[in-house]
Amino acid sequence: MKRITRKAVLLLLLGTALSQAQENPDVKKSLLTARLQLTQGSKTYNPEQGIASYKQLANLGNAEAMNALGLIYNNGISVPVNEQEGIQWLEKAAEAGYAKASYNLGLLLKETTSPADQTKALIYFEKAAKTGYAKAYNSWGGMVMKGNGIPQNYPLALSIFKEGAEKGDPASIYSVGYMYYKGLGCAQDYSLAVQQFELGSQKGNLSAMYMLGLCFRNGYGVAIDSEKAKFWLSKSAARGLKKSETELAEPEAENANPHQTKTISQAIPEVINITQTEAPETFQKVKQAPITTNISGNYTGHLLRYDWSGQNIISKTPLQIDLTQDGIKLTGIWKEQAGDSVSFNAQIQENAIVFEDSKIDRTEHFYKDTVAAYQFKEAKLQLLQTDESLFIIGNLNLYNIKERENERPMYLILDKKQEKTATANEMFSSVVIYPNPVVSDFNLSFDLAKDIDATMSIYYITGRELYREQWNGLRAGQQTKTLALNAPPGYYLLRLTYGNEVKTTLLIKK
Repeated sequence: MKRITRKAVLLLLLGTALSQAQENPDVKKSLLTARLQLTQGSKTYNPEQGIASYKQLANLGNAEAMNALGLIYNNGISVPVNEQEGIQWLEKAAEAGYAKASYNLGLLLKETTSPADQTKALIYFEKAAKTGYAKAYNSWGGMVMKGNGIPQNYPLALSIFKEGAEKGDPASIYSVGYMYYKGLGCAQDYSLAVQQFELGSQKGNLSAMYMLGLCFRNGYGVAIDSEKAKFWLSKSAARGLKKSETELAEPEAENANPHQTKTISQAIPEVINITQTEAPETFQKVKQAPITTNISGNYTGHLLRYDWSGQNIISKTPLQIDLTQDGIKLTGIWKEQAGDSVSFNAQIQENAIVFEDSKIDRTEHFYKDTVAAYQFKEAKLQLLQTDESLFIIGNLNLYNIKERENERPMYLILDKKQEKTATANEMFSSVVIYPNPVVSDFNLSFDLAKDIDATMSIYYITGRELYREQWNGLRAGQQTKTLALNAPPGYYLLRLTYGNEVKTTLLIKK
């Protein structure tokens, strides 16, 4: 069993004890003397006598002394480690109503791999919280949030954190903010999260300072303020929080290209019918549509990750997916540019594509040096047929296995090119871009059914226009245009327009 560190034990032994109404002045003096006798460097340092004093008090029914003996034996403070005796003393103290002992038992048991011990730890944290030890609320809620010793339950965890926050526990205050920040067990709300982070920071919670710094740096619930971000990140880094130090070293914020200086959380709309092949600037929930055609084939596209509110695109990952459909079964290979390549299995169900034991390793802004394993959970998709392509568009849900949390909102756009013969009414046919991917210049080739004036435009994948050119007096037959693409690497859409006819082709910049 994992033991509490020696430093933590001494803090628990020497820290301010809970008020014990039944203690008389002589008992309080004896407890203080015993604590000092176990403190190295104390003028009265005498561990043997200190332990003897604790035993004498414990045998007289003093719960604080029982708790101290439990920590001493479990951690080998001036005695050989004896976990069994240590736990017995802690259990006696807990039965006597000493809240710290229940908390300490929870700390010991939560580190084991035994499901039974996890459940016991949960019970002890709850008991400690309800008998007056406010610090236990955060540990109790944390186990419920992660699903340790109990089925994962975000709403219940949030209610526990709120109760601890009401009793003034700084860690619980931070945890309430964390739940609002990500929308766990509640509607996602940056403004409410910031309120909790500010309160937690004022009470000295380092994690709250870190999150408040992130909010100021990214404009989440507050206006972007680099100085305030640096202040809170530096303050927590100076007190030993490594995450803050790492963030300070990052040249760019997670939300490097915000739509606005202050991101306000809003309700996310659901799209019933997809009509656009461009990625929305703000996240949209996609309603799964029946898949009535075989979608086997080779697709290219990209995966967009949004911030927790869905108001900002924070990353775009180019993809290649080889997909095979057999009835309701899907198998495939998922390939990320400069990333992982994995196989996956899924089933087409009425409301979603549900994955079966499929995982991928990914990194992210806050943990660039750490690879995290994510489980494919489900996707909600729709098909969109254009003249040249079959698009698969929708949402993907990944689950962080270690953190036991869903990933940020994700939007998937896949494109499978299809050959199609021109109809008698089409002006454009045989539209080809080469080379594609493009380094700088590229050729655009197409056939015209008759002499026309046409417009060529290039769009960012988000739908914002990058470049437009009007071509007048084009002659019927084959046309070839040499063009330059002065833009960052990524995916773009090239459109040829004549009247109501629009031809759209995916353009990839290296």
